[in-house]
Amino acid sequence: MSANEIITEFDKLSAREQEEVFALIAGKFVAKQAPNSNPWLGKKLSFDEACEIVFCENRELFALLAK
Repeated sequence: MSANEIITEFDKLSAREQEEVFALIAGKFVAKQAPNSNPWLGKKLSFDEACEIVFCENRELFALLAK
């Protein structure tokens, strides 16, 4: 499945389901990071704040997914 197909399917999900998928993906990225590399870990963030962090810290990945 291509990145475009994944994004198309993602867009079909409800807002709640999209948040769940996003949280899962963000969790996978966080698990791979060095323990001291993310000062925001452990803080309660809003969905928008979490999006900002994940998209900024993984800009290259999302650029590849967009292709």
